[in-house]
Amino acid sequence: VRCFPHIVNLACKAVLGAMTDMSYAVENAANYVPNDDSVTTIADAIRRDPVATTRTLVCVIRASSIRRQYFAEVQKALQQKDLQLLRDVDTRWSSTLLMIERVLLLREAINRFLSNREFEELCKYQLSDVEWDTLEAYKKILAVPHAFQQRLSSEKTPTLCDVVPSFEAMLRVWQCQKLELPDMACVIDAGMMKLESYRNRSEVVPAYVLAMGELSYPVSIPFGS
Repeated sequence: VRCFPHIVNLACKAVLGAMTDMSYAVENAANYVPNDDSVTTIADAIRRDPVATTRTLVCVIRASSIRRQYFAEVQKALQQKDLQLLRDVDTRWSSTLLMIERVLLLREAINRFLSNREFEELCKYQLSDVEWDTLEAYKKILAVPHAFQQRLSSEKTPTLCDVVPSFEAMLRVWQCQKLELPDMACVIDAGMMKLESYRNRSEVVPAYVLAMGELSYPVSIPFGS
């Protein structure tokens, strides 16, 4: 049975696969070009892939010193702290969460940047209000496994006893989010299915059983191990 952080990783990759085309997150990937379809619903936004759109916008801004400088000037004009846009990578699922959090924080600056006629060729990366709302929902969904992984990644505090309860807690939180965000059910279900596929296997791992103090069958542990 895989360790819990790795299972969380698999669940998050399943969620990301339902959110966006992660092939655009690999190194040297081509820029994503969003379609021109109108976006009026969350379902429209999911199909248009606001994560891939955001990722490409981040890349094209970061790739030009002129664009980076102007973006910094926009933040200064808005009396915001000078923050860099963050780009995600396919090898670290949490980087997508961090990228989304940063662009949401800098939403006003991004919109102001894209209103400059000098960068008119980037207007295709402008997000609609519905797409911004979709990114907000994605942030909430990805924040759940991120919180549990952070909690169970302590180097000094034993966390093995928290593994099985964490399975249940993550499933409960995501289930509540399905009620709160019904349009995101297909995205959340992808992660829940992956978690559930491993949950039952954890119940037969002696280390988990001992840590929980619920030993239901004999386990031989040699002295000195």
